[in-house]
Amino acid sequence: MARLIKVNNISSPARTSRSGRQLNNNTMKKDFVFPLIIGLILGGLLMMFWQFNARLNNARVAVSQLEQATAQNTKTVSDIVAFINQATGQNQAAQGTPETTPAE
Repeated sequence: MARLIKVNNISSPARTSRSGRQLNNNTMKKDFVFPLIIGLILGGLLMMFWQFNARLNNARVAVSQLEQATAQNTKTVSDIVAFINQATGQNQAAQGTPETTPAE
């Protein structure tokens, strides 16, 4: 029994004329690779700077809140010290005026 084997003997120019495009191994040209690499590098740098900016803004907000809390605590402590000085009479003694007693 004889087998029928179909052999594809179409030449390369005939194959390219039927497909409508050139068949070669360089489907991605070198002209496209360089801008792609540059774009990826620039995109990575842009993302790094964006992350840095976001963290810097968070740190700036935290420092601002810390400054506000420090200012409020400083005012509270100075008010407490002033109240204690007034209650014990140390404020007048510090100014150089002697304390008077009610018996005098």
